[in-house]
Amino acid sequence: MMMMTATAIPEDVFLSWLLAQPAGTNLVRAASAEIHRLGDYAGQHPGPQRLLEMFVELRNALERKSTKLQ
Repeated sequence: MMMMTATAIPEDVFLSWLLAQPAGTNLVRAASAEIHRLGDYAGQHPGPQRLLEMFVELRNALERKSTKLQ
């Protein structure tokens, strides 16, 4: 996985995370774990909040897609 620096933008972090997921990974569960982890962030930097939003968007989109396929 690509090394992230303190100046990495959330979109780069998200994309690196997504591309690093092994084939067959349950992305809903993996995204939920990241949402839980980021939910504990209490700092002031806007990056983690944006990253949290992207993981929520991914999880919601995957859940909607799953519901449509059923």
